[in-house]
Amino acid sequence: MKRFLTLAVVGVMALGLGSTAYANLCSYDVVPAATLLFPFVVYDYEAGDVGNDGQTTLFAITNVSSEAQIVHITVWTDFSVAILDFNLTLTGYDVQTINIRDILRDGVLPHEGNGANIWEDDNAGDTPFDDGPYSTFNQLWGTTLDSYFALNGLPDPQDTETYLNCDPAVWESSPNNYMAAGDIPAGTLALFEGYLKRSQDADKWYEDCAGDPIEFDIDPWFLTRVSGPVWLYVTADVVGACNKDLPDGDINYWNQAVGEGVVQNNVLIGDVLYLDSGNNYSEADNAVHIEASDGFFFTPSSPWSQDGKGITFYHRYHDGLGGTYNDFREPLPTAWAFRYLVAPSASAKTWIRAWKGGTVNATVMDLNDGAVGGQNPADLWANSCIPYTYYAWDEDEQVNSVGPGFVPPWSGGPTVEPIPVPNLLPLETQEVDAEEFFLVGDPASGAFGWMLFIWPLSNWDGTNPDPYDNYQTWMGVKYAAFGQYTAGLSGAVMANWNCAPNQFLPLLGLMSYSE
Repeated sequence: MKRFLTLAVVGVMALGLGSTAYANLCSYDVVPAATLLFPFVVYDYEAGDVGNDGQTTLFAITNVSSEAQIVHITVWTDFSVAILDFNLTLTGYDVQTINIRDILRDGVLPHEGNGANIWEDDNAGDTPFDDGPYSTFNQLWGTTLDSYFALNGLPDPQDTETYLNCDPAVWESSPNNYMAAGDIPAGTLALFEGYLKRSQDADKWYEDCAGDPIEFDIDPWFLTRVSGPVWLYVTADVVGACNKDLPDGDINYWNQAVGEGVVQNNVLIGDVLYLDSGNNYSEADNAVHIEASDGFFFTPSSPWSQDGKGITFYHRYHDGLGGTYNDFREPLPTAWAFRYLVAPSASAKTWIRAWKGGTVNATVMDLNDGAVGGQNPADLWANSCIPYTYYAWDEDEQVNSVGPGFVPPWSGGPTVEPIPVPNLLPLETQEVDAEEFFLVGDPASGAFGWMLFIWPLSNWDGTNPDPYDNYQTWMGVKYAAFGQYTAGLSGAVMANWNCAPNQFLPLLGLMSYSE
């Protein structure tokens, strides 16, 4: 663990005063962070629109610092297009829980502040609740707007009042940005529904590495899924000021000189709760906590980077804009492990949840070659050109094999004989039945074991086709049993090439995560 301990020391030295002193940068851990990723969010329009049945997702954002923070929240489709953003002001030690149903069905956004200025919190009343040992140290009260930037080490925009005052009256509504609760019109909500259902009703097909269509004896879920709950994901960033910038298109979001976009305050924690009231199911997990630091000099630069910057979580949105534009967020891992269990006699099933983002391309290369156009693409086709490698072992250490030419079992590859292996995780976020994969054991009688997923560039062996992207990923699982219980959790990190290029696992040449 020597190298990672060294990185931890470097990271702590690079942190600002508003950051946590115990951060271990470039490791996957639940600590106060500058960005939260809620990697898998689900909502059932069919059941939720007629009542409160069906699946929905609640996610919570907590400010663990005594200083007020402005959080910019973005809602993304499962093919990685931003469709909505809004600002949330959190007082010191504040927490906000958001039900995605409130937004998508009712058009209600969380809103703190009664219209006077961001220092007034509707949840707390007209004055702070002062019935605890720390309430009087909340550095929100008695702080002027003009001094907010100085407290947070931010440059002062010319129009401080406009940037900091989150009063909805200050902002002009647009199709992608709403500042107040309950003001998203029905027509716009219908557009959101259409965007989120696009991965169900768009024309979809697979192609191989040569660009030729692939046909399967049994169509994978990506081709057969035409209805059901929608999938999406949400990001929450600490920012310097209220803004109407979409992270995937507005350069001021990354311009450190302007100060309205992302800042390096590691002060947020978050969690997510999945509810299915119709079936009495629920799961919970932590958000993905993404720390920020000016000291990300030790991360490797992408070979495709236009400006030589190290790999960061949002690298794909500011690459090539120059050193002034950056997010300074740690990148996510590239290999994961978790258990699977399938037992029909106990109604036991496993679903694999996966979020992935590119480092170079706005949309990852295994979906339309990274060229998904707009919020409502006419078609979505999946590229089965080695986006990941996976293994499955049973409880007797037997490993899967899918036939000659597939050791290890790529999720595609330049040769599709004798068995075309579909890319089962082509979207930016998805939930897939584990039985779609090649497991060890007979799922009809019971299959138990664990799986290892290796994403580019941790599965790079010198033969991957070009072009491809280096990925940032999160993976988790959902278990169900006896028709009554569900549980969910994140997987275990096995490698992070984005932080250490020696963490690759070609042809099962496994390395310790600490090497």
